[in-house]
Order: sequence, then structure tokens, then C-alpha cells
Amino acid sequence: MSSLLLRELRADDADEVASLFTRCFGDARAIDAEEIRSWLGNAEFEHDWLRVLDERGAIVGYGDIWPQEKDLALDVAAPGHWDVFFDWAEAAARERGIPRVRMSPPAEHELAGFCRNRGYTYWRSSFTMEIELEDPPAAPVLPDGFKLTTYSDVDEEQLIDTVNDAFGEDPIWNDVTPANFREFFLRSRGFAPDLWRLAWDGGELAGFVLAYDRHGADESLGWVGMLGVRAPWRRRGLGEALLRIAFRSLSERGLRRVGLGVDAENVTGALHLYERAGMRKTQQTDHWVLDL
Repeated sequence: MSSLLLRELRADDADEVASLFTRCFGDARAIDAEEIRSWLGNAEFEHDWLRVLDERGAIVGYGDIWPQEKDLALDVAAPGHWDVFFDWAEAAARERGIPRVRMSPPAEHELAGFCRNRGYTYWRSSFTMEIELEDPPAAPVLPDGFKLTTYSDVDEEQLIDTVNDAFGEDPIWNDVTPANFREFFLRSRGFAPDLWRLAWDGGELAGFVLAYDRHGADESLGWVGMLGVRAPWRRRGLGEALLRIAFRSLSERGLRRVGLGVDAENVTGALHLYERAGMRKTQQTDHWVLDL
């Protein structure tokens, strides 16, 4: 009889799971026990979506699934036991009638070869980009006609609508719901309303930048969680102004490194914007998919 048990994640597994992420991905996945425990308190996660592989009381693998209409995303840290979690994720997608499973390992990680051998195909990539800030960054200038505010609770509905409008053309995008917004935006580590800046054209929200003063377990890295400009206001310099406003705000918090993630095939020109602002690619993530 096998000594391996695939079971739900528990709070007391957090340290072992964090060690697994470090062992599997090193600095590419800076995840600590505090963050892992927070997943158990996230109302958007069903506990059955978060699982560990237990071998006689030792945690030898972790995986979670995120079932959405278009695909089911799998995240896993399970050296030597990848197949257990892929079997589980693919079965879960079939049971739910989801047409595709997506896995997103760092480029050239052993998981990429595992995906290929299992029948997954490469789909697209995304980049992590970073910048070392000057001290302090130059003061940004907002284009004429826009008013800048910080976030408050009364902006929630309009911000959610604007986020979905700005990113709806992204093929990986799943619309943000009010519940998503509360769990993944407002409850994220490093959230502070004054680091979220909204650019208004009269009563219409034209663009936004949502910055955080830490990213996961890395307290030295500020993070631009999301930057978006709605289509009618693009190509006016608003996106670059918002990015530089985030740099300045994070610098004022004492941070000297800022990062963000971007789709390598972003159709809005975001990649070129970030490069123009002085950011450089530090990591590539490849998305592999299996059509069921």
C-alpha cells in the first residue's frame, strides 16, 4: 500500500510548504509560511483546491488549482511527485467541464520538460521586470486634463469595472468580481490606499496604478500589482506618468527596487513602456497548456 496521501492543506503545513517552494524555485518564488497560511483564510479558495502530498507525516509536495471558465490553472511544488498533482488537476478540470489546464513554471525549469513530455504545449510567456530606483526618482508629471486621487472605498465599483475594461483583451484574463477584489486586492500584503492612484477625466476613471510596498515574502521589493489605462485615453502619456508616480510613492516608503509582471505579447504596448521607463527583465515565466 502506498504511503503517500494527497490531502487538504492545513495551517501547520505552512513551513514545510514554504521550504518546498524554495527548494523548487529558489528566489523565483519568494513565498513564506505567513503567505501560505493566508491562503486558508481566502474566501475565494475552496479548501479542496489547496492540497499537500503527505508521506508518513512529511510534506513532499504541494499543489493548488484555480478553476475558471476558460481554464484551470495549476501551481505546484512537488519535486519527484509532479505527476500526482497533474493527475489531480486534469481530473478536476474534466469533472468541471473546463476545456484547458494551464501550468506556468519559470522558463527552462524542469517542469517545462515535464509539461512537454505529458503532452502540454507552449502557449505564451510573461516577464517579471524590475528597476533600481534613483534617490529620489524624478517627480512625475500628469498629462493635462487628468485629476489624480488616492483610492477610497467609494471607488470600489468603478475601479473594478475599469480594471476589467482595461484588461479584458488579455487572453489570460478572468474578470475581477467584488469578492475577488476584496480577497486578492484589498487583502494583499503591502496594501495601502495611498499607494493606489486613480486618474480621472471629469467623472470617468481613465487609468489607475495599484502599488504595494512589498511583494510576497520579499520586504525589499515594491510591487506594481496592476497598471491600466482604458482604450480611449491611451497614447497620451498617462500610463508612463502613473508608473513613475508609483516609483516615486514607493521610493518615499524607503524602497529602492520595484517590480511588476507583464505578458510578453501585451497588445497595449506595456512592455515597451516599462523598458522605456528603465525597467529590465529579470525572470521569464512560460505558460503551458493541455486541451482536454
